[in-house]
Amino acid sequence: MKIGYFCNTTNWNKKSYTEILDNARDIAIYCDKNNWDSIWFTEHHFNHEGMESCPNPLMLGTDIAARTKQIRIGQACNVITFWNPIRLAEDIAALDQLSNGRVEVGVGRGIYGREALHMNVEADLKDQAKNKRLFEETLTIMKKAWTENFFSHQGEFYTYPAPDFIWQHDMSPPNEDFVDLKT
Repeated sequence: MKIGYFCNTTNWNKKSYTEILDNARDIAIYCDKNNWDSIWFTEHHFNHEGMESCPNPLMLGTDIAARTKQIRIGQACNVITFWNPIRLAEDIAALDQLSNGRVEVGVGRGIYGREALHMNVEADLKDQAKNKRLFEETLTIMKKAWTENFFSHQGEFYTYPAPDFIWQHDMSPPNEDFVDLKT
């Protein structure tokens, strides 16, 4: 059995954000020193009620990775419909490198309409079918970014590489090991 801590950064008592982050750090350090397996942070935006106060679990996870040695760091979850899939895949991969491979990836579609409408209008929860298609396409792109040296994708929401894109960077040698010469 593995034991994890779901660290929902709530703010019912209207503390300063610094206090909330300090508390999350203290919990993570305690869990790490006491051999908990993982700690999980959520993603929510526009906190007004004192509920979830972490808009980016990856940034908080990066801070925690620098202060801990063994605990695995998870996101519960990254609301992937809000983010550019390549950028999010890069950020998760960077955290995995900075933490020496201690990342647990959690993804979701979002549950609050006020967040979806303001983070990505395509993620509007009033259209559940469209939101689900966006989720599936975003996850597909993220997996490609993690597993393929070069990839292409043409979907309903995203096209990579961008139409009419030609790679002409002066620092990239014309070598298939560095550049997909077909693009």
